[in-house]
Amino acid sequence: MATLSYISSFIATILGLIEPFGKKMKTILTLNFLGNLLVGISYLFGSDYSGAAICFTACVQVLINYSFDVKQKKLPLWLIIIHAVIFLTVNIITFAHWYDIIALAAAMLFVLSVAQSNAKYYRVLYVTNSFLWIFYDFLAGAYANLGTHIVLFIATSIAIYIRDKKAK
Repeated sequence: MATLSYISSFIATILGLIEPFGKKMKTILTLNFLGNLLVGISYLFGSDYSGAAICFTACVQVLINYSFDVKQKKLPLWLIIIHAVIFLTVNIITFAHWYDIIALAAAMLFVLSVAQSNAKYYRVLYVTNSFLWIFYDFLAGAYANLGTHIVLFIATSIAIYIRDKKAK
């Protein structure tokens, strides 16, 4: 199972290298969905059910947000609040270790990041989200995903510089 965890995480890492450089939220959300699905599978293979549940919940949220983005509609505040409450509930249900609170904080940043209509603001929130997942993965011993989140953090930091800082 460890091998499958690493394979799933490796593919998510490749997608994660592309995602932060996207100009449009549709592209970013598509890659984010696939990345969360694969990281969730990796967590499952590593028997980390809290991380897996949060990733699979993220997949549902991304699909909902994608449908709004395709219609060029802004996400209503009430829907963002519902997403946050669902992540809180999932985290409480799967809470097993003190460091699962880090996963909850990362999930709340995720809710805010994918609710953005502008890729620039998405990247700023997402880089912080990846940073929190790095700590979570280290503490949880989820080393396959630790590598993925380190790469996501670096790639998103570079994307912020290339896409957002240099554009000014």
